[in-house]
Amino acid sequence: MEINILSRDVKAIEKKTFRLHLISQVFTGMAFGILMLQDVILKKSLLASDFQVTLLIFLTSSAFLFSIYGPEIINRSNNQSRMIISMAVFSRFFLIIIPLFETPVFFIFCIAAMSYSDSLIKPAWNAVFKHNYTGERRSSLYSYASSLLTITTLLVTTLLGYLLDIDFRLYKILFPVAGLFDIIAYVNLAKMINIGKLNEHNASDKFTGNVSFALFKDILILPVRNLIRISRDNKPFYRFELYFFLYGMAFMIASPAVPIFMVQTLHLDYSSISVARGLVFYTATILFTPVMGRLHGTGNPTKFCGYLFLALILYPLMMLSIKYLAVDRNIFSPDSLLYITFFFFGVFMSGITISWNLSSIYYAPAMEVANYQAVHITLTGVRGIFAPFIGYLILKLVSIEATFIVSSFFFLFAGVMMLRESRK
Repeated sequence: MEINILSRDVKAIEKKTFRLHLISQVFTGMAFGILMLQDVILKKSLLASDFQVTLLIFLTSSAFLFSIYGPEIINRSNNQSRMIISMAVFSRFFLIIIPLFETPVFFIFCIAAMSYSDSLIKPAWNAVFKHNYTGERRSSLYSYASSLLTITTLLVTTLLGYLLDIDFRLYKILFPVAGLFDIIAYVNLAKMINIGKLNEHNASDKFTGNVSFALFKDILILPVRNLIRISRDNKPFYRFELYFFLYGMAFMIASPAVPIFMVQTLHLDYSSISVARGLVFYTATILFTPVMGRLHGTGNPTKFCGYLFLALILYPLMMLSIKYLAVDRNIFSPDSLLYITFFFFGVFMSGITISWNLSSIYYAPAMEVANYQAVHITLTGVRGIFAPFIGYLILKLVSIEATFIVSSFFFLFAGVMMLRESRK
């Protein structure tokens, strides 16, 4: 009888969480869809240099370094929900002030400041997924909610491209709106924290209004100790993160080249880029996210990731084909090949998104899910410190084509190593 009551309680929590998760994904999708073209706006309309584009990617990527401190700040709060909302408001304040100046430097500052403060909150999502969803349904429920986010992002990004072609200065209105949408999404996360009663798992040493030096030192040092401890004690997780790190390097090496390639080499307008990054990419993601969710499952994620990394070799190589087959030889139109490239990219990234958000749960003890995801996100920030600059140096010292070729080799190496790990 007691087991049945407990089962009903778990199902009720799961149902309420899923409803709030869906609502939050709609608002997150609208915000993300608006921000999707930030690097293109910087290059195409604010006339930023190649180095400034690389700097934006470096700052938004390295922001993940600070995610390791998020769980400590949130868990030591007397009220997790209130802390999450406060951090969200502070983070999105930088989007709200973006209309003040129309310069590349101010634009980069606002996006970077938002990214750094937002990285503190991201690990909290995984604590909700771990505790509020059952293991049997976690991947499938996450994939359905992710599909809704994808549909919303698709619609908003596609529309955004056409609006920016009319007047690029509309970003000054839309970016503050995106900030408000994200705050609403985090309000829903705060509600999910309360539903799962995750406050019960807080550290005993909480904020009480006065922050002592000892508490500040704990928050600063303990996450680094956790990273070292987790890497030392959980070798399978350490190896998984190492090979995921190689995949991330491949992705970030190519990242500075992509907006520069589309604007300067392919001479595309906002609408073509938004259709590729929005409509085409996310249509593929919508179609394949439920499939990827089932393939990912709750078991060891290494084989799943390995095959995806190998498949992603096609992405930089297909980008190269646009120049050789469309720009140089006029066999196809650049738009058509770009759409085909981003369709396949969307298929592969639908699986990567699920793995990026859920794979650390497989390795994490029940009470350390947020810490494990914080390690995972922080390592994204570590590679973000130098990988974009590797891409920048290659495109400046060799060529933009060489950047894509080097990226494909890193995808290959990451895939091979992850498949080797899956056999252990």
